[in-house]
Amino acid sequence: MTVRAGAATLALAAGLLVGCGGGAPLLHPAHALPEGDVTFAAGTSGRFTMGGLKRAEARLDDAGRLPGGAQDAAERRDFAKGSISRVAVGPGVAPFVAARIGLGNHREAGLTYVGRGFRLDGRHAFEWPSLALSFGVAGNVAFSHSSRDLQPVPGTNTGLRTMSLSSLKGFGLELPMLFGYRSSADVVKLWAGLRAGFERDYFNASIVVAPDTPVGAEGRATRYFAGGLVGFAIGLSPIEVRAELDAAYESARGTLWLSSASGDLVGDVAGWSLTPAMAISAKF
Repeated sequence: MTVRAGAATLALAAGLLVGCGGGAPLLHPAHALPEGDVTFAAGTSGRFTMGGLKRAEARLDDAGRLPGGAQDAAERRDFAKGSISRVAVGPGVAPFVAARIGLGNHREAGLTYVGRGFRLDGRHAFEWPSLALSFGVAGNVAFSHSSRDLQPVPGTNTGLRTMSLSSLKGFGLELPMLFGYRSSADVVKLWAGLRAGFERDYFNASIVVAPDTPVGAEGRATRYFAGGLVGFAIGLSPIEVRAELDAAYESARGTLWLSSASGDLVGDVAGWSLTPAMAISAKF
């Protein structure tokens, strides 16, 4: 397949994708594809929060069960932290679809969709027969839209109950590094690496204020992350199965502006996330 045909295929793949939320694994080995070669991969990924992120989301859920919702300063602060974690980190399960093309001279480009948005990256690999070290840069575009109906909980006071994300758009930058091994017959591939980056999101949300009043909210959140990953692939050309596990420390801070007299909400939260993923890849 020529480079021109491969680039056209990448553009077509991007146009066919639509989407929801979740993590963004790499799911590719350290060695770059030969010039003009194209791979497609499809599977699933997820992002699961731990530590401070998980506790913040649990307290957000608890607000809906309080008799009057989150009312005092501490409860409202917890509500804000949970909302920022849910928006900026985006825990959940999502589809994973990716296409990659070899550009020659040990260079490669890829386009990935993970429900929450797209990731466009390029990288250069320093290669030996069985080992490789690659450095890259990636740009992320986040977007999400939800049509979920609000489910107010009856109450008697005026606290904050639930937060429902209506829409989101954002952008980010990431720097990944991979070190990997492949067997002589190209049947087994192993890789490990480091990733660091940031993402800036702008969003709209609906917040239910007790007893059952939905109010609109706008917000922004900035997330920084750094972590590592391990992965492997096994198969016979042109089909292989890939799996990867990413772990990252994430820190997010943001503000929600409510369209009511309830006041603005500011929150910052940090903790660990895990992103397991697997996919089936085909080479053309």
